[in-house]
Amino acid sequence: MISPMPAPMPVFTIRRLLFALGALIVGINILSAIWDLRNSRAVVEQNALRDFSNLTALLADQTARSLESVVLVVHHTDEEMRRPGIDRQAFAEHLRVRLSGFPRIRNVLALDAQGRVTMSADPAVAVGTDLSDRPYYQRQRDRVIPGYDVTAAFREGPQDHWFFGVSQRVARADGGFDGIVVAVIDLEYVNRLLRAIDLGGSGFVTLMNRSGMLITRVPPPREDRLGQPLPESEDMVREIASSGQFAGWTPGFYTGNRVLVSAVSVADSPLVAVVGSSEANVLAPWRRESERVVLRTVNTSLLMAAIMWLAARELTRREAAEKRAALEQQRLQQRLRQAEKMEAIGRLAGVIAHDFNNILGAITGYGEMLLEDSAEGSPQQHYARNLLVGTKRGREMIEQILTYSRTHKAARRPIDLRRAVRETLGVICGSMPDNISLESDLSNEPLVTLGNATLLHQVVMNLCTNAVQAMPRGGSLRVTAESLDLSHPLALKQGVLDAGAYVKLTVADSGVGMDEGTQEHIFEPFFTTKEAGRGTGLGLALVYRIVTESGGLVTLASKAGHGTTFEVYLPRELEEQAAEPDAEVPLERGNGECILLVDDEIPLLNMMSEMLRRLGYEPEPFSDPRAALAALEAHPRAYDLLLTDEAMPSLCGSALAAAARRARPGLPVVIVTGCAPEGLAEVAAEAGVRDVLLKPVRSADLTAALARAFAREAVH
Repeated sequence: MISPMPAPMPVFTIRRLLFALGALIVGINILSAIWDLRNSRAVVEQNALRDFSNLTALLADQTARSLESVVLVVHHTDEEMRRPGIDRQAFAEHLRVRLSGFPRIRNVLALDAQGRVTMSADPAVAVGTDLSDRPYYQRQRDRVIPGYDVTAAFREGPQDHWFFGVSQRVARADGGFDGIVVAVIDLEYVNRLLRAIDLGGSGFVTLMNRSGMLITRVPPPREDRLGQPLPESEDMVREIASSGQFAGWTPGFYTGNRVLVSAVSVADSPLVAVVGSSEANVLAPWRRESERVVLRTVNTSLLMAAIMWLAARELTRREAAEKRAALEQQRLQQRLRQAEKMEAIGRLAGVIAHDFNNILGAITGYGEMLLEDSAEGSPQQHYARNLLVGTKRGREMIEQILTYSRTHKAARRPIDLRRAVRETLGVICGSMPDNISLESDLSNEPLVTLGNATLLHQVVMNLCTNAVQAMPRGGSLRVTAESLDLSHPLALKQGVLDAGAYVKLTVADSGVGMDEGTQEHIFEPFFTTKEAGRGTGLGLALVYRIVTESGGLVTLASKAGHGTTFEVYLPRELEEQAAEPDAEVPLERGNGECILLVDDEIPLLNMMSEMLRRLGYEPEPFSDPRAALAALEAHPRAYDLLLTDEAMPSLCGSALAAAARRARPGLPVVIVTGCAPEGLAEVAAEAGVRDVLLKPVRSADLTAALARAFAREAVH
């Protein structure tokens, strides 16, 4: 068993999934960009810290080497000053000569417990000078500092230069404070060393002691900052105290802005070497990369969104096209169902019309003969005329019924629609109630269409008659005719009108109108909203058939209680001129020509025989077509014309005509039929038939056809 095909996914659901997919892709793109930015920032920070750590290690090593020689001088001076009987002045001279090889050491001093100078390598500082206010003395006096100490920067000398001290505590035998030995270091010498490390931008190099007091910095801070503790470095000081180093973000020195630093304790000293830079400077490469990533992400996201939007728009366009196609298919199916109904009705109408035309044919014939024999003004003449009026109405009714049959094709020729409208309105005006006003607006230019005058009259008459009947309490009827040129197809309720030139007939009333349900069936045959006995339901169906078979379109707009407007569109002939009405053909009589008359309807056969005799012909009637053919084959020159019915049980008229012309080449043939099936004209022409007449046949039509046939025979 074959499983049914799954139903296609609705376009709306596909569009929602497409938008969801687009949002997901854009979201992934953005999250990927954020992830890349976070990773790239971490990489930039790691690279900067790596560089800072390398520089800090190098700075700490250089600082340790520089301090090592200073510490040796201080330590040697302390040992010499402890020797009994030392000549301090001679030692000072010796020390001055030795310090000439250490330009960074400005002076070496020995102070007693009260802070007075007991020895100075610089003659400018006299023995006995009180230096108890110096920070290097006070720090050693107030606390026990193991090893040596590096003091805060201070100003000294006539040029007010900046210095800092490297001091060592002198203790008595009992451990008490007995003074210090200090080496005074030129701060500018250290700064020159620090300036050799170029970090660019907002990078900095700092020396501080382990308690967070600033020794020096490049670039230099404000002078009041030298020798002061750095409150922003508390976390860094604690980390260095525990692990000897620090690496990471910390509040910026003096500014409060974050800085990335690497700090390392200088080996065997109380100093800390610090290298760092501001957040803006460290992250500058990352920000440049971020701009590229953000720009790329925005562009790709916009591109993805644009692609999704275009795809969604294409789906919407396809959905709209599919809806239009489905609507058009629905309209075509409606028209197909309508055509199928009309075809079924047409087949039924053809059968009814054939039999009814045979009946009307006999009545019409005998009525014309009765009228001809009746005295002028006699009751018989009055009765005959009324009889013919009745047959005429019956014939018109049959014409309407036959219009539904596809076997009946009316002759078409160029006709001015305005003439058909005027003639029809002239008839309507005489029977229209007084409470209905009629307005007409017809174009001043010819409105020529290819059609049949009788059928066009029926279109206008049926539309106007329905409009009048839709206004039982009175109202207004407006009829307009105009030309219309379409450069693009026009979608209407009943179908699509192709581009081209058209004539447009509009019939609008102010009557009761129709609801939607009525409008859906209004063009169906035998559908009527009138009570029984007041309508056949064929009028609008006839209009629909005539218009559509002419290549046009009929549509309507209506609303219950607000009237109805019918619009008829017919192709316009741009170059043809409208044909004038046919002139009356005078009645022509025969000259004793022998006519082979064939019809399976005995009453009609008898009537036609009588009519032909009255018209001056000699008919020989046959109700059996095969017997008629046998008589013709036996005496081919005995007959001047074959007049035969088409629909006969044993042999149809066109087949009889073909056999007769084989027996007698050139024999004129006229067919009379109650219903002309589709293709009869072509088959009859191939069989040599001169004319095909539709029952009921008037005397004038019959004599005209016979005269044409004999005239053509005379020419040949």
